[in-house]
Amino acid sequence: MTMTYSLTRPAQPRGLTLPAPLRLVVEWYRRHRILSQYERMSDEMLRDIGLTRGDLDAALALPLTEGAGEALARAAADEAAKW
Repeated sequence: MTMTYSLTRPAQPRGLTLPAPLRLVVEWYRRHRILSQYERMSDEMLRDIGLTRGDLDAALALPLTEGAGEALARAAADEAAKW
């Protein structure tokens, strides 16, 4: 079985803006999915994709108005840039 992980948000159709309370619920759900997917990964697996447990903790500690997926994508990109 192949598992795929997406760190960034899917594009919203043009002109679609969710009400602020609904955006918070959507972000909470995304964080729930991030946690459930990445908590099963070993530290070595996380390192393979350029992340650490600290990156996960920091992203999940952000306010709900900020995207945790985007923070993880930036952390992975920063790590990749070191190579």
